Amino acid sequence: MKNFFFCFSILLSVITASAQSLVKVDYSIDKGVTIKQLDAVLRSPEGEPNRQGLLILHHGGGFSLNTTQQYGEYFTKQGFVTLELKMFNEAKDSPDPLTLHAYVMGGLKYLAKLPGVDPRRISAMGMSLGAFLTIDSASTWFYDQYQAGDLRFHKLAALYPVCWFMSEAAKGQPQGIRPFAGLPSSFLERWEGIPLLVLAAGKDSYDSQDSTACGNFVKNINDPKQAQVTKVEVFENTTHAWDHGKNYSHPVRGGCTGRTNCTNFIIFSPTAVDKGKKSILSFLNTP
Repeated sequence: MKNFFFCFSILLSVITASAQSLVKVDYSIDKGVTIKQLDAVLRSPEGEPNRQGLLILHHGGGFSLNTTQQYGEYFTKQGFVTLELKMFNEAKDSPDPLTLHAYVMGGLKYLAKLPGVDPRRISAMGMSLGAFLTIDSASTWFYDQYQAGDLRFHKLAALYPVCWFMSEAAKGQPQGIRPFAGLPSSFLERWEGIPLLVLAAGKDSYDSQDSTACGNFVKNINDPKQAQVTKVEVFENTTHAWDHGKNYSHPVRGGCTGRTNCTNFIIFSPTAVDKGKKSILSFLNTP
């Protein structure tokens, strides 16, 4: 009997492990002339499959900080197929914004080809840098630049984006903002009307702890349809990077409100992590 339970536990561990795999995702930055690949972690549903795909985009600290795993594991338990892109391992290795956006399109196209995933129900979520990429994925420029054809994200969820960045970009003034370097100043001029949920940190140092910053971004969206389907949920008394699992701070040069310097204070909040997961799940599952 002991041997039976031992073998059964081993079998369960193998089944659990098999739900996760390292895959190669094709992408192109030159309209398909050259195809390159990046690594990603693919997770299959542990619960009842819902035919939805979810692309998960890490923050500027890099994939090595392992922030995406908690979301991949959570959403696969809710029936999603998840794909966590390894865009870069450490902050110093981050590629240029045009390449990062190409990664996102590569992730969308990869999920769209998977059996068991409805290509009309693929969504994306991202944190900080990943949040910028997520929001940009609501723009017409993104789909034109990377030749998406009729393929579009279903819904988008952005966690703690720096919203003064987004306001400047929405006004056509992205110059000097690193995540938008090399992008046309008009890249947020036209929108696709994709439902967008912004989970904002009410005490985000980048936004001078201005809890209205993300609401102001929505006001700067020049497309009434996109503005209407963009919702902001503010997590009061919560800092940037609430899901990093530790408290720390670091200096920021030119990345704070109005291109100023500041210190970014980060406080881990398990409450915000749990609340964020539930908010995104409700958003994605709402018809």
